[in-house]
Amino acid sequence: MRSLRIPRGRRLLALVAIFAVAIIFVIRLADVQLVSAAALNADARDKRAVPVTIPSVRGDILDRNDSVLASTDELYDVQLSPKNTRINGGKFYRQEVDGGIGTVEVTNAEAYAEIGEITGQSADEIAKIVDDALENDPKSDFAYVTRSVDLTQLNRLKELMIPWLTFESHHERSFPNGAVAGNLIGFSGYGEEPQSGVELSQDACLTGKDGQEEYERSEDGVPLPGSVVVTEQAEDGGDVKLSIDRDLNWQAQQIINEQVEEVSAEWGYLVIMDVRTGELVAVAEDGSVDPNDVSASDPAKRESRSFVSPYEPGSTFKAVTAAALIDQGLADPSTQQLTPGQWEPEPGVRFGDATAHGEERWTLNGIMVNSSNVGISMLGDRLDSATLYDYITKFGVGESTHAGMPLEDSGMLFPADQWDRQTSYNIRFGQGVSTTIVQTAGIYQAIANGGERIPPTLVESCTKPDGTVTKPDHGDPVQAISGETAGTMMHVLESVANESWVKDHVSIPGYRIAGKTGTAEQSDGQGGYRSDYVSSFAGIFPADDPQYVAVASVAFPANPENGGLAATAAFREAAEATIRTFHIPPSSGKYDPLPVNY
Repeated sequence: MRSLRIPRGRRLLALVAIFAVAIIFVIRLADVQLVSAAALNADARDKRAVPVTIPSVRGDILDRNDSVLASTDELYDVQLSPKNTRINGGKFYRQEVDGGIGTVEVTNAEAYAEIGEITGQSADEIAKIVDDALENDPKSDFAYVTRSVDLTQLNRLKELMIPWLTFESHHERSFPNGAVAGNLIGFSGYGEEPQSGVELSQDACLTGKDGQEEYERSEDGVPLPGSVVVTEQAEDGGDVKLSIDRDLNWQAQQIINEQVEEVSAEWGYLVIMDVRTGELVAVAEDGSVDPNDVSASDPAKRESRSFVSPYEPGSTFKAVTAAALIDQGLADPSTQQLTPGQWEPEPGVRFGDATAHGEERWTLNGIMVNSSNVGISMLGDRLDSATLYDYITKFGVGESTHAGMPLEDSGMLFPADQWDRQTSYNIRFGQGVSTTIVQTAGIYQAIANGGERIPPTLVESCTKPDGTVTKPDHGDPVQAISGETAGTMMHVLESVANESWVKDHVSIPGYRIAGKTGTAEQSDGQGGYRSDYVSSFAGIFPADDPQYVAVASVAFPANPENGGLAATAAFREAAEATIRTFHIPPSSGKYDPLPVNY
């Protein structure tokens, strides 16, 4: 029998081939395990890892006492993977609960019913969500079951251990005090998107930075235990502190709402300001928006009208003209002026006082007490327009406030060289110029504060989670008039509160009051004026130790004669509420009368 022998060359060739293949495998193994390991691991992780956003928490809005005005609630969206509901023939296995051993089979229909019992949906509704998603895309991996369930519902859903059910948290703003300061706080849309108020203006402070995590899941969508990795930490937003007092603001809102309703007025505003700091401790408007239910509010009353809706102030503005005269040394409270009821200083220019009267022998103080348009204009002739304009701007009129709202109107003030002849007289008694109620409060704050106007403050600070505190720039103080002039004006304004028709309407036992009324015509939007009025009262208390200013305005009541009564009543009630809130001690000393007539 002949033996088979393999030629030596073939054996060598086979060995070479085997060796070459081995080298290839070694190289490939080295590439997989060493050279390309990171890239391959990342690719594999990308295919099985599920990225999840870690939402940051939006900061709170607080009042001056750290009471919460706006906060964030964590809610949860319930989601499912339509394609994964079809795995295993539309069923899955769940570990026995309540002490049972082993697993039980759960069909989709049973799962839909269990989910719906918690979310308030029917099993058919949830089945339709799945069917619709798969009809549009047979590979659909995402559909909402419902949105914004609370923590209790979330935990019950998790206990069902349904593998194709997932959850994602999101945040929604809540406003625990309803409409209290709603005009200031503003409101947000879905997902905390700011739309107005402090929510919008202070968004940079309130907004945090979302984080990121990821977990790995099996083919049927079940998260793999221990696979969660945080790739970026979330940074929460900061807290914004306001100058307002929540409880006082609530009282102010009740006061102005009641007065507006009482006289059937179109609107009403009420502002209370700290004399020494310029802080707004209450900013109230009738019908303020409830940020929890924006759609239920009048669209015209959703913004903070105290900052964005200027109006002609009328006689409260006479304090500016009187202060300018006194500061320039052109008049003093006893300066005499024979005052007729009507005046035509030059051809085509004519105006009069609200009440018909003959020639009256009034002092400057008497002109303020009787709120004479003619008298203040006649004395105002001693001021040139440029000088008066300069005083008006130093009192903050014609420039936007920067209290902390997203928009703050500057009011209407034309340069002096653009005043026509009628305007040059009208502006002396508060017509032909417009201010926001916050600007009017600023005028009286300056008079009460020794002549120094401190820009109004609404937003006090932003405090980040790490404790860093920043304060916004509201502007620099301005010396509008001298301290001596301010003291004289306080005496005049106290005379108004004690000698004019308002005496019995604004007096508070034990407290000296200073202030001025205002009744003003308003534009009809067609080049003329309406036949009804905005009535105001701007007051300072206590007059002997000025601490707070309160300004109330009531617009277009059904009976025009009731506007002044409503404004003075609102002031008195606001002053009493402020005295209680801040425990202001009674006045010392007595009012010293000034001459009204000569």
